[in-house]
Amino acid sequence: MTTSFALDLAPFKFLIQTSSRTLYSQLSELYDPDVLKSVSSDCIYDFGVNYKRRFWQPGGSLAFKLGKQHFRYAEPFQAVPMFEWGLNWCVATYQSRYLCIHAAVLEKNGLAVILPAPPGSGKSTLCAMMMLQGWRLLSDEHCMLDPETGQILPCVRPLSLKNNSLAVISRLFPVANLYQRTEGTHKGTMAYLQPTPVSWTQRHTPATPRLVIFPKYNAKAEGLSGYALSQSALFMQLALNSFNYSVMGESGFHALYQMSASVEGFCFEYNDGQLAIDQIEALLDEE
Repeated sequence: MTTSFALDLAPFKFLIQTSSRTLYSQLSELYDPDVLKSVSSDCIYDFGVNYKRRFWQPGGSLAFKLGKQHFRYAEPFQAVPMFEWGLNWCVATYQSRYLCIHAAVLEKNGLAVILPAPPGSGKSTLCAMMMLQGWRLLSDEHCMLDPETGQILPCVRPLSLKNNSLAVISRLFPVANLYQRTEGTHKGTMAYLQPTPVSWTQRHTPATPRLVIFPKYNAKAEGLSGYALSQSALFMQLALNSFNYSVMGESGFHALYQMSASVEGFCFEYNDGQLAIDQIEALLDEE
């Protein structure tokens, strides 16, 4: 039996068709009711996702597909993390209206801080700490730069945490609830943190880019150290972290050049996320 529902994830809308009997209820723990919706015949959807069982696969696994393009199979117990990774794949691979950089984005007082970083750098932990201290989450995965306005558009989703990050956030924020904990994924143990109410309610509100911070957690570091990036170095690092820079061509180049010229870029290494947050706030206060 196939069920359908929709996700209104500004700036994209997803139509989901699935044979999973539990996926909708699982996602209802993660998404705001204004985002997780019934299908509307009056709505035009940007992505049509098919997430159904393939009975010839062991255990009746679920296949995540966008049109004829297949992403991955998922065993039923991994339905939520594979679904979330699949949405990341859709946005990163099949949209070219916005320059998409692999980075977390948070906002305070209308100014956006962009946190690009490779896996294992502590980006998601730092992002969660900032959000739980009052910053508005725009995204944990996709920095969506609008070439026409130079603004960062939100693409608000549940914040994905894994392995050691789960214990860190539970210790620092004991009242924060982690949902849909899943063990045994190819990334280890996963769980999700709901975006804060202000992150959901302002999911259509863009922000002005102000800082780009490349964070690196190092337990052996002494406090916090960092250095500023030149405009050319910042441009190259952001281009390398972009999913669709080469696809967008001239418009992508101009968008990234303008943003690189209007922000400050830094690399941070730290042994305590709070030190990094304090330094980020001090840099914003200099504005």
